[in-house]
Amino acid sequence: MTFADTLKQHSNDTWQKILSHRFVIELSSESLPLNKFVFYLRQDHYFLGEFSKFLHSAKEKTNDNKLKEWLDSLYMNTVNFEMEMQKQLLNSLWLSSSSHNTSNYEFFPCRTTLNYTSYLMNTSSNGTLNEIVSVMAPCPWTYLEIAQKLSKMVKGNEAYKKWVQFYSSTESHRQVAEIKEILNRLGPKVDDESKAKMKNHFANACVYEYLFWEMAYNIRD
Repeated sequence: MTFADTLKQHSNDTWQKILSHRFVIELSSESLPLNKFVFYLRQDHYFLGEFSKFLHSAKEKTNDNKLKEWLDSLYMNTVNFEMEMQKQLLNSLWLSSSSHNTSNYEFFPCRTTLNYTSYLMNTSSNGTLNEIVSVMAPCPWTYLEIAQKLSKMVKGNEAYKKWVQFYSSTESHRQVAEIKEILNRLGPKVDDESKAKMKNHFANACVYEYLFWEMAYNIRD
């Protein structure tokens, strides 16, 4: 078992709760109420804005030019592709809605969103590069597995289908493979205390991912 697989196995209970969450299940059957999906997109758009800052600051923790280039690549993909995909979905859903009231665009990040992003930024400021990679890994990794699970199920709803296609894409596969490869390279080189910190950050991020889906499904903090 690789080091990355060990991290995942340690958080397997939370991981399975994410993959079987009501939000995911209802999205797979295309019965998820659209207002929950829109609420999720807005919260996640804010999250990604903060996540991009997290990636930018993470570069300061390494002198390895290849790792700096990798973090730069993730930053550019987040800003130019992932956040852009969300904007397009939100715009299309707003234009296709029966009401074009500007209040539809009012936005306030929920407590869960703020807590998750604060945890990421605190890890970026105070943690090692090993810890930073560990805390960021569950987000893209769980999304890939969710999208793989839904890729053959979501057929009719165009917004849900585009979302699934984005996160099950070749690019998403590549990003997750790179994150796992870096974890497998960094983890075995550190002592047991550092490994424990990496495992703890990975586990906490998994919990935040689960809480994010809970927040989105219930449309509340």
